[in-house]
Amino acid sequence: MEKHLLVTVSDEFQTSQSLRFVYNFFNNRQDLRLTLFYVVPRKPDWRLDPIDLETNPEAAVHIEHDKAVHGIPAMAKAQEWLYSMGFAKDQVAVKFSQGKLGTVKEIVKESEEGLYDAAVLGRRGLTWFEEMVADSVSHRIMWESLSFPIWICRNPERGRKNVLVCVDGSDECMRVADHVGFMLRHEPDHAITLLHVCADDRCIDANQVFGRAQAEIKANGVPEDRISTKVLTSANPARSILAEAHEGKYAAVAIGRTSHKPSTLGHIFATTSLKILRGIDRAALWLCK
Repeated sequence: MEKHLLVTVSDEFQTSQSLRFVYNFFNNRQDLRLTLFYVVPRKPDWRLDPIDLETNPEAAVHIEHDKAVHGIPAMAKAQEWLYSMGFAKDQVAVKFSQGKLGTVKEIVKESEEGLYDAAVLGRRGLTWFEEMVADSVSHRIMWESLSFPIWICRNPERGRKNVLVCVDGSDECMRVADHVGFMLRHEPDHAITLLHVCADDRCIDANQVFGRAQAEIKANGVPEDRISTKVLTSANPARSILAEAHEGKYAAVAIGRTSHKPSTLGHIFATTSLKILRGIDRAALWLCK
């Protein structure tokens, strides 16, 4: 089954990280369809949200200038690289956004309307993720509205394989398992490790957690011999997950983000997913809600 990824394009370095991860991770690239997406940055002096281009011709001029000077060349370089690496032209589409809603909301809008299997970002993903919790509007989008997986690529290292899937019994983690199973169903070179981190003072039934997650993965056609399990005991789940990802040289770490709205901004930045995002390197972080 075809997999359709939305790959955000910005500057050359950030874009190259997401493209390199996709190329290095997948062997059956003929099953991939990529849409490259460039959002024209909204300038602070435009002052309209959303921008009404009909009544703000100056903003329209800024948009077209940025698209011509930065967007089109960046997109052309990304396309040229993909073609040079063997992607067919009909596998790669391009799409520009005028940035009316701001970068975050434009990516969210396109990802949800396009029904992509994942949105892929380069190193700027950390800034993008933090922007999503920087104000009350983005806060609500972050915790209530996102319905698509996000892949954030941080200096992906060539040669890394396999996916570390963090499970705790939540519905979000079951959706992560389903997502990983779908993406890896035709990638036999990648194995899947289900990881449960148990706190010192409490531990749920790991076998039950693993059983549900394995069922989700196998339902996508991944054979059981490609799935393993591991339990760690730690009072600092994020640190243990990062250590395991580093030692095992995993290509990606997959984790669910809670649907429960945190009560304070401080609580948001204490979540495991954001700690992993800040600390992960040489790999990608796959986030599902």
